[in-house]
Amino acid sequence: MNKTKQILTILLVSVIFVTSCTKEKDATPTKTKMEGVWVVTEAYDSSGNSILNKVQNHLIPLTAFYLSSDNTVLSTGGPMTTYIVYGDSKWTQISSTIDHIFNYANLTFNGGEFFVADGTPDKFALELKLEGIGGTSTLVEILNIVGIQAEWLKEVVYHKFINVGVTFNDTNTKMTWTWDNSTTARYNMKDQYGDYVLWGGWPINKFSKCKFVLEKKSKTLNDVTTEAYQNPPAKIYIPKN
Repeated sequence: MNKTKQILTILLVSVIFVTSCTKEKDATPTKTKMEGVWVVTEAYDSSGNSILNKVQNHLIPLTAFYLSSDNTVLSTGGPMTTYIVYGDSKWTQISSTIDHIFNYANLTFNGGEFFVADGTPDKFALELKLEGIGGTSTLVEILNIVGIQAEWLKEVVYHKFINVGVTFNDTNTKMTWTWDNSTTARYNMKDQYGDYVLWGGWPINKFSKCKFVLEKKSKTLNDVTTEAYQNPPAKIYIPKN
């Protein structure tokens, strides 16, 4: 009888301990866990094939994001955004000019915003502002390569993705973003008053279904970017056609 009581006591304590740990983990808001500096370490298409070399290579040596508490996004995510929106369409041509379009070596980042509901949701909204070097029309180079009609050739396009999946490892040091069938897109430009206007240059249902694994860093976005450009990965062959 005493032995039975001991076993029941141990089981009860175990349940209480596990429950308390679970509640503590679930209590951390998703937005809080997302904040900080993150670097993409893995990238996969919908078939599970690695696409990491599509979004970073010796020309653009890292894909990094800074997610601020005020919902601001700063990133070196131009190539990643381009791939998500346009997929493999003309990607070889785009890759060969990507370093002339995005100027991250000089710490000129792409902007954006992210939005998360209160609590611990596993979906969020991400707006990525795709633009080339400030004050120039370098983004138009990409749009021309893809074959965008002249009326939609703009210097800045705002790509918003709704219901992007977000999950974390047990220590919240790795985060996974997933674009899947539940994800939807909205593409906008701005008028002379700064209001959003629909950008119809590319179908919103043709974005790539893919997954990105990001690792949290204790350094600033400036630091991880500078270090990456000082020690870029080995040069890879990018065909010209």
